[in-house]
Order: sequence, then C-alpha cells, then structure tokens
Amino acid sequence: MPVTVADIGGTNARFAISSPKSLRLQHVTYLRCADFAGVEDAYAHFLASVPEAIKQGEDARTPHVLSLAVAGPVNAELVEVSNNHWQFVKHQLMANLQLDGLLVINDFTAQSLAQSSILSGEIGTGHEQLLDGRPDIAAPLLVIGPGTGLGVSALIPLPEGPLPIEGEGGNIRFAPQTDIEHDLDAFMRKRTEHVIAEHLASGPGLEAIYAFLIQDKNAKPAQQADRFMSADQFMSADQIGATALAEAGICRDAVDLMFGILGSVMADHVLTIGCWRGAVIAGGIVPRLAPLIDASPFAQRFRAVGAMSHLLANVPVWLSTDADAGLKGARAALDNPYLKHRLLTA
Repeated sequence: MPVTVADIGGTNARFAISSPKSLRLQHVTYLRCADFAGVEDAYAHFLASVPEAIKQGEDARTPHVLSLAVAGPVNAELVEVSNNHWQFVKHQLMANLQLDGLLVINDFTAQSLAQSSILSGEIGTGHEQLLDGRPDIAAPLLVIGPGTGLGVSALIPLPEGPLPIEGEGGNIRFAPQTDIEHDLDAFMRKRTEHVIAEHLASGPGLEAIYAFLIQDKNAKPAQQADRFMSADQFMSADQIGATALAEAGICRDAVDLMFGILGSVMADHVLTIGCWRGAVIAGGIVPRLAPLIDASPFAQRFRAVGAMSHLLANVPVWLSTDADAGLKGARAALDNPYLKHRLLTA
C-alpha cells in the first residue's frame, strides 16, 4: 500500500495517496470535517474511494504509513484538532487503522515544508510575490495562514535539510495599533477576556470584524448561536469576501481591517524569529481575497514597525496559491531528518 497523507484543519480534511519513492500525489480528496465523527471515519471513507489500481501498484508490499498534518498541538498522545470536534489517541488510531507507521505533525509544519523551495531560491508557479525585498538567504522563512484559525510556522535552512519550527503563534495576544482597533479589542473583550491574533486574522475573525463594524456602538452584541449578531444580520467570511471583491462598503472595510491586523501580526513574528529570508501566506482565506491586498493597509503595517522598520523593508512576502501544499508538506515530512524520530511504528 502506498503512503497516505492527510491535512486536517478546522473545516476541511484533505487526503491523498503518495509513494515512498516519490512526492507525487494521487487521488487528492477534499472532505468536510463536519460530515464525519473523526479521523477514522474520514480515513475509511477516503480509502474506500481509492481505485484498486492505486492501492495495488508498484508499492503494494511496502509498509502502510500515514502522515497526518493536524491543526493544533500534536506532541501529546491525545491530539485535539483546533476549531474542530475531532480528536484521537495516536497509538489507538494507529491500531484501529492497521497502520505500520504514523507520523503526526502540526498543519503549519506541513505548510512550511511545502515552501522549502523558497529557501533554495526556487520560486515556483504556486507563489505570487506580494512585497519585494532583499532577503538574507541564510535566515529562517516565516509561514502563516489565516483560515478557520491562524496557523504559524517557520523554516530554518540547515545543511541536512530544512528544520520546521512548530508553535501556536496564532494564540499571541492581539495588540491593537489604531483607535478603531482599540474599539475592536473592547468589542471582542465583551465575548472573551483573552483576545488573540487568531480571533481577528482568520475567517471567523473577518466575521467578527464585520459584526463590529455594523454594530450599534451603544448596544451589546448578541450571542445567538455563538455569533456576534442576530441571524438576519450574520454574514459568513465567504459572503463578506465575495461582497468586498464586488463593491466598496462595509465588507471591504472589514477585509482592510483584517489585512492591517495580519500585517502587524506577521511583522511581530518576523522580528521575533528573525525571518529575514521572507514570509509566506499559505492556505486559508487570503488567496480568494488577494485582489484586495494592494489597496489595504497590509504592506504599511508589515513594514512600519518603528525603530526596526529598516529590517522589515528588506523582507519579501509571497502568497502560496497551491491548494495542496499541506498534503505535499505532510509527504515531505516523512523524509525530513528532524521529524523522522517522531514516526510511530508497529
């Protein structure tokens, strides 16, 4: 049986078949997490759909290995997927799926590994340059992505191969920079005491920003269905984005505000880790909203960081437009020298 790779986020689960001898993906399948009770059910559904010709190919007698990229912390035996009802116990999952090997990594570790070509200066067709710069080729690369949550990782170039840094950077505290962001922070604190970057630089964050902008400033936000407003007022991130792309108005204002916040969050991470090689926005909601980036405050907020602005001026930013980057990174993880020790075997 060839290698199976999976990329599990808060909303979607992506599966594919690969080979121990190749990074090529076959039978790429997208599933909605809400349609399945957990990883086992989704995996079984996927496996049942794989053609026998692929299952019984040249690698049919190789060990059956699953490389699983998951949103959220993955170091413990019990893994709980962020912004999702799925959870699993690693060894139990391995036994139930009759695997010979299981590798579990953070989803943005996978996203970062999929950007490895940038470290060697190979900018492929799956990348669009948003900001130019003069990168330090020996420095780390930041990888970040607003989706259901806010994934953050970094890739350090080393002679043996790229070293991915796993963390939960989406959970840093939100640091408002403007008067309207201070008002937004106060609005958010009516709902949660601890306002983090992920609450605003994400799909749900875009919904929250829209709710803030349409609110009656003297009214308390409604809590219906865990939303900020009544059902007749609610707009999903997809609806807000589509409206913002079509016309000026409050939806575009919401997108601009989110992009400004994202720019500041990215700058903070670049400064903290020293990602002078550059930054990649990967996956999530940004590719659909890309036409609005140039007119937004994103570049100004990413570049203008006070005394260290001259450092950010040299940092290029790319947008990854490869929808299968997480799957490719999950496959690359099996060959990464810094992750091989985490492969569980039967």
